[in-house]
Amino acid sequence: MLASRIFTEALFRMGYDVKQAEVHGLSQRGGSVMTYVRWGEKVWAPITGDFGANYLIALEELEALRYLHLIRPTGTVLINRYRFVPMSVSSGLRGPDGKPYTYPENVPDLVRRNVPDTHVVDALSIAMELGNARVMNVVVVGAASRLLGLDRGVVEDTVARRVPQKYRELNVEAFRRGWGAVSP
Repeated sequence: MLASRIFTEALFRMGYDVKQAEVHGLSQRGGSVMTYVRWGEKVWAPITGDFGANYLIALEELEALRYLHLIRPTGTVLINRYRFVPMSVSSGLRGPDGKPYTYPENVPDLVRRNVPDTHVVDALSIAMELGNARVMNVVVVGAASRLLGLDRGVVEDTVARRVPQKYRELNVEAFRRGWGAVSP
């Protein structure tokens, strides 16, 4: 949710009309959290329907597949190469066909079949190089900001303003490393 709040504030500071909505689901128990951020000259609602989004940013690989129905085939997808194995898979739960649930292999390739402009960033590795896995989301913000063509200075300043002072330097560096991890 920090990522969507950074985007919302930065886009507003860039002069856009911005609307944001959050759907928490069972996030406290390992479920997904989804946020919508829409911006433009005038935006009436934050939520888009199927195939209505221009961008999809997935902080976890399976989330890219789970929400693929929202993105236009001509859109852009950014997938963080991170896997959070769902309880249904890790517990060996079986589906109605009797086969155990599995985590799909090659998620970026599966997504790319539907949305050719798909990019991958290994934000956890970058965050670990910086010494703190918790900045993984800010690495993704940096990569996504570059792909979206956002004003780097405004987003970087927004990152600095949105995180606690004692983590500011680390998060700004995470943003910068994410920016450098992708090519538009």
